[in-house]
Amino acid sequence: MFQEARQVTIPLQVLLQWDDEGNDRQLALDLFDAFGSKDKTLHANMGGHTGVPQFEGDDGTGSSPGT
Repeated sequence: MFQEARQVTIPLQVLLQWDDEGNDRQLALDLFDAFGSKDKTLHANMGGHTGVPQFEGDDGTGSSPGT
């Protein structure tokens, strides 16, 4: 997985829910670090998987996280 992540070079915006019960936080951070993109942003928010703040869906594309 990390080898493949190094090959990803497109701009990235990653959303991480800090207390997500279904994802290992450290693994998610390590994966973010492994992405090869020079233009990457990590948004970390307190809360579990379903606690994504409304403003995270307000990115100007008209879509919400998970859609």
